[in-house]
Amino acid sequence: MGGVLCVLIVGDGMADGPVAALGGKTPLAYGPYPHLARLAGQSGVRMACTTPKGFSPGTEVAMPLIAGYDTDVLTGRGPVEAAGMGVALAPGQFAMRTNLVALDDADRLREACPELSDEEGLAAGRLLAADAGIRALLDGAGWMLHPQPGFRQMLTGDGPPPNGMIPPHNVSGARLADHLPEGALEAFVTRGRILLRESGLGVWPWGAGVVPRYQPFAERFGRRGTVISAVPVVRGMARLAGMEAPEVPGATGTLRTDWRAKVAATLAAAWAGCDFVMLHLEAPDDCSHAKDLPGKRRAIDMLDQMTGLLLEGLADFPAFRAGLISDHVTSVETGRHGDAPVPWCVFDSRLPTGTPTVFAERGDAPAEHWSAPLRTLLALS
Repeated sequence: MGGVLCVLIVGDGMADGPVAALGGKTPLAYGPYPHLARLAGQSGVRMACTTPKGFSPGTEVAMPLIAGYDTDVLTGRGPVEAAGMGVALAPGQFAMRTNLVALDDADRLREACPELSDEEGLAAGRLLAADAGIRALLDGAGWMLHPQPGFRQMLTGDGPPPNGMIPPHNVSGARLADHLPEGALEAFVTRGRILLRESGLGVWPWGAGVVPRYQPFAERFGRRGTVISAVPVVRGMARLAGMEAPEVPGATGTLRTDWRAKVAATLAAAWAGCDFVMLHLEAPDDCSHAKDLPGKRRAIDMLDQMTGLLLEGLADFPAFRAGLISDHVTSVETGRHGDAPVPWCVFDSRLPTGTPTVFAERGDAPAEHWSAPLRTLLALS
């Protein structure tokens, strides 16, 4: 539809601040990541602001913006994740992301995003949904719990979105009692902890919102798009924007993801005629929330290997452009998102490759508008 093939590689939360254990360098700067450096060698590393004023940093904010949309689609994380999970919302309904969180014996938040198996997540969600007490309070409020694989659960309901809790990844170590919501949600959280205490879990509802209206990506940019991601919020964004978002077997959103399968799916989409493909890797963000520095470095290395394998496959195309970006900052020292600018670059196979350049955060570069990376990749500016 739109001409030369364009691929955008997104390392979720891989941007960071200086880390003491790395001698004051960021994980990206510490490296080495030769394939990322190859992409950056042509255009150099530029910086972009992906967290507009008045918004909290996170994937649900940054990903729609770097996909070429504006703040009018930022209506909350819940409805976007619901679309990615296949949970349909009727007109006037809200959706609210609900984490299964790990809590210690004193009800302090130990892990915001515990690595639960699909079976463990479904079992916990079904236990909650089947409980007579929870059913009664949800029915009374006009809400419904949708059990899901893993730690990400979904709550939907009629009427305006309720005020949920602060995103759990921003309050690691906090006491559950200090962040309880009001009304039916408080009862839901309290009862959920009682039911899940033996497994060390609790529930944490947040990110409520109503379905946003996206202009179809093909209409907006004249390109047929596909997004390859393991996480519902990114797949949901793609589906709401009219892009394809296949579920790749073995893609988990963790360090144990089948990254080769994700690269293969990216190339398959390109060969099938998609002229814009986004390849998203969740693992750097996942490790950052766990404050796992070795894990974050392995995750970025995984992205580097993915990039190398992808470039090998793209060599069979007559021409292509490849962009690279971190959607937002996630501090591996604090486990929290940050609103600092993120690095990005664009590579064009038809131009001289240049000298490999470390792909990392730059304090000396101006922070460009969030639209700059995609517009540059699509040669719109």
